[in-house]
Amino acid sequence: MTLAAAPLSAERQAGRDAFERIDAARWGQADLAVALLALMPHRLKGAIFEGASPELAGLLQDRLAVRLGGGAHLHRMPVSITDDRLVGGLDLAATLAAGRPVAETGLLTRANGGVLIVPMAERLPGRAAAQLARVIDTGEVETERDGLSLRAEARFVTLAFADPDEPGERLPAGLGDRLAFGLSLQGVSPARPRGDVLTAETLAAARAKLPHVRVPDELIEALIDAALRLGIRSMRAPSFCLAAACGIAALAGRDMITDADATLASELVYASRAQVQFEAPPPPPPPAPDPPDTNDDTNDSSKPQPDPDELTELLVEAVRVRVSLDMAARRQTPRQRTRQEVPAGKSGDMVDSRRRGSRIGARAGDPRRDGRLDLLSTLRTAAPWQRIREMPAGGAVISVRATDFRVKRFRHRSEAVVIFVVDASGSSAMNRLAEAKGAIELLLSGCYSRRESVALIAFRKEGADLLLSPTRSLTRVKRSLSRLPGGGGTPLAAGIAAAAQLVRIERRKRKAPHVVFLSDGQGNIALDGSPGRERARQDARDMARKLKALQEPVLFFDISRRPSAEAELISTEMGAIYRPLPVADAARVSRDVRSLLLD
Repeated sequence: MTLAAAPLSAERQAGRDAFERIDAARWGQADLAVALLALMPHRLKGAIFEGASPELAGLLQDRLAVRLGGGAHLHRMPVSITDDRLVGGLDLAATLAAGRPVAETGLLTRANGGVLIVPMAERLPGRAAAQLARVIDTGEVETERDGLSLRAEARFVTLAFADPDEPGERLPAGLGDRLAFGLSLQGVSPARPRGDVLTAETLAAARAKLPHVRVPDELIEALIDAALRLGIRSMRAPSFCLAAACGIAALAGRDMITDADATLASELVYASRAQVQFEAPPPPPPPAPDPPDTNDDTNDSSKPQPDPDELTELLVEAVRVRVSLDMAARRQTPRQRTRQEVPAGKSGDMVDSRRRGSRIGARAGDPRRDGRLDLLSTLRTAAPWQRIREMPAGGAVISVRATDFRVKRFRHRSEAVVIFVVDASGSSAMNRLAEAKGAIELLLSGCYSRRESVALIAFRKEGADLLLSPTRSLTRVKRSLSRLPGGGGTPLAAGIAAAAQLVRIERRKRKAPHVVFLSDGQGNIALDGSPGRERARQDARDMARKLKALQEPVLFFDISRRPSAEAELISTEMGAIYRPLPVADAARVSRDVRSLLLD
């Protein structure tokens, strides 16, 4: 006995049909882009695909290699690739063996005639992106380094895959401008079968047809006008769009580009480059009644000709629809991380380091004081000079001088330090400290995969105390905060001054401090420890301005029973985000700190 599947409701069926249409349309555009790259690899240069799953990325790569034919090979470009691996440099082993400089072929030279794969393109360092952009422009690798002068042909198709998920991750602008297509594959299912309907015979016929495709003059003008209307200032974009329209016509077996070809090409090329904010189009006016037909024998030549701007409007509208669909898909289909990925919190800027982080190269320096010796770079620097140097005594193979020494360079994200500054005065001090303790424990419980630490400053009586120096240890937090002092006056100015001092200390350590205040803003102890509300209020404002001048993120929780004007004024003086919090709630504090400061 088999059970029949329950029929879907009309709403769910409509949703499934819409998803399948979007899936088919997005994959169809990606497949067409790959076909055009195989048809005109040197004119269109390459494509950028955003949000592609590993399965779809692999399918696009293999399909392009097959369509290019001639044994086109795939070459993968690691994000952390060094200059000598990318454009070529000194082959150290061969140089030492031959006694003269011997060149090593770089990745871009080996990719000549094939496909260059750039995964995680949004994380590509600026120097590597600039090298790649220059080679895409000129079609050759040209470099002079390590006593060598290298020049070789490097013509390849570039497939870049990007998935900008973290704040600040963007594709290098120069690279995106040099590749014809920018397409989103958000929401495209990797599980559906993707048959290849483009045969080798069709592609060969299109290559033969391509030189004979005619371009109407008004089409060129419309493509340029549409680019200007969309805020695109690069002249590469209209050139790519025209080439794509020619390729679409050739694949369809046509001798002339049609409006539909131009519209489809503009979606492929212009949508990712559009710089204008699109608004919903106004509703169309009601159609006017048809005039009476006074002459049934009117010639076609006497009919009114279409407005020359109509094609431009058609192209702009097609791009507007495509951009709107991409934005909607991005909102509805958030990126799903793999199990191996860890969500990285906001951890400040990238900073150089001598000892830890990601390796970014080498520089001249003394390993005794400037960092760790880079042996290979040191030998590469010394190798070209061996013929004119005296060989050292003791049978050494190579002569190395102090000027040859190179030390390793590293770069890492600065650690985020959340500094809690808590009002521990008065009768409700224990509640506030317990709230701060709970928020700190909640933050630290999920920070083992993040570069974050916390500190706690409590102000009471005549001054402020650092109760917990910056730490990432949850065990230390629980032990140190088990018994916290409370009660007494409110030296708000001293608390702000202590926070500013700790911010300066952490900045000197190349960390990214974030300050969180829990106070009612009602200071009654001046900075020098003397009582008096007026003096205390003025000192607090002065210290708040000094904290603002440090230009670090600040979050101020007003813990008064009702929102206090004085607390809001102090938060404004220090440039903080103001949040009223009349009821102690450690979960809300932790959540707001995470969403407003760290993520």
